[in-house]
Amino acid sequence: MLKSIASILYWASNIAMSVDFYQKVGFELTENTEQHAVLKLGDFAIELVPARGHEQDEFSKDAFAEGKGKGVYLQIEVEKIDELYQDLIQKGLQPSAEPRDWPWGNREFVIKDPDGYKLCFWQAIRK
Repeated sequence: MLKSIASILYWASNIAMSVDFYQKVGFELTENTEQHAVLKLGDFAIELVPARGHEQDEFSKDAFAEGKGKGVYLQIEVEKIDELYQDLIQKGLQPSAEPRDWPWGNREFVIKDPDGYKLCFWQAIRK
């Protein structure tokens, strides 16, 4: 039986750069080696592994695929979305656009990590 979703694994071209990005966003680094890093937000973790491998490695094809995470957004609920947006800008990160209100009742903005994986920050808005 299914129990829970604990983590997602991302292939990282540069683990140190990705760790820096996720720490600036607000994730906590809980494990960091040359071959593996784990960053947590609550009970959820992003596991980073290096995007390199051997020809016979069954995962190498995914590690080097173009358009990482195409069409997939990691949804992160936040408080004070406009303050978070300004904080990320001050830390040198570049969201794709300013926070925006959507017809489905959320205020959202998206940012890509160094490998192009997308994070969508959202806050419910009251009308």
